[in-house]
Amino acid sequence: MAPLKICVIGAGVIGLSTAVCIQQELSTHVTVTIVADKFSPNTTSDGSGGFWGPHLVNPEQAGDINKWGNLTFDYIFDLFRSEHGGEVGAQLISGYCFSESAVLFVDKCFGVRNLTKEETFIHPEIRNGQTLTTVMIDVKAYLPWLMKKFQANGGIVQKRHISSLDELSPYYDVLVNCTGLGSYQMLGDHDLRPVRGQVFRVHAPWIKHFYVDIDPTDPDNEYYVLPGARDVVVGGTSQVGNWNTQVNISDRDHIWNGCCKLLPSLKNAKILDEWMGLRPQRTGIRVELENKQTNTGKRVIIVHNYGHGGSGVTLHWGCALEATKLVTHALKMGVPKSSL
Repeated sequence: MAPLKICVIGAGVIGLSTAVCIQQELSTHVTVTIVADKFSPNTTSDGSGGFWGPHLVNPEQAGDINKWGNLTFDYIFDLFRSEHGGEVGAQLISGYCFSESAVLFVDKCFGVRNLTKEETFIHPEIRNGQTLTTVMIDVKAYLPWLMKKFQANGGIVQKRHISSLDELSPYYDVLVNCTGLGSYQMLGDHDLRPVRGQVFRVHAPWIKHFYVDIDPTDPDNEYYVLPGARDVVVGGTSQVGNWNTQVNISDRDHIWNGCCKLLPSLKNAKILDEWMGLRPQRTGIRVELENKQTNTGKRVIIVHNYGHGGSGVTLHWGCALEATKLVTHALKMGVPKSSL
């Protein structure tokens, strides 16, 4: 029997990881194609700091977030412990989360404890928080690594813009929607909203720990310093509903001055790059199966995997596994054959 055809739409960290996961689970039964209009290094994922820590998610979805996040933590930790760790910049990173309230979703991290009296004076103002060890990955290295793996397993890549899933439904048996904010227009999902983020990347090799100061009740209070494998990410913003895709000078000054106040040695860091991106936030992250009928009467199986807010990297592998289970379920239930 000819293999079934699966199309993953989107080539950020969610799309690529989902495509690779489907290949690993169903390699002898399917052919997988990725269709996207943007690939690394031009995806929203490429701007991520690669830091594991749920951000801009709905606490009411805590059960799923913990499940998907924990699976991803273990996956990145295993990469760190593997021969591929250096290639993808997987690492353990220790540091400080400053907050007047409890830090959520950190049970999976190592060595979580409250700050000592001496550690509280690291921050110029806040006297509460926690220290912990988490995992990071260099997304700019990780995405090409995933793509290489996908193509080595026989994956097909098409660069094209898709306005509607109906453009693809005649040619594939299952569609997997990993378009992030693109689903706002493509599906008319107005539960999606952009959360605009802006960051610097700097050369500051003397910084060995991360520093996070985020007040969820104050969108203007979001500062973080994340040392990665090749540079240090300095941010940021979380501007809900802001569609501006240009670097903003006012935000630039706000971020830089705030992070230099938190960590004065940054003033001597060489700025390598500035970036902004629109995170796809949704009331609830959508990982679900949809059985849809097109205008021509054909039944189409769609698996959705989008709306991860600022937690795409943090949740990506857990969500890829979940989406793959849904694809497997759809195939077991039987799907109509594509026309080609």
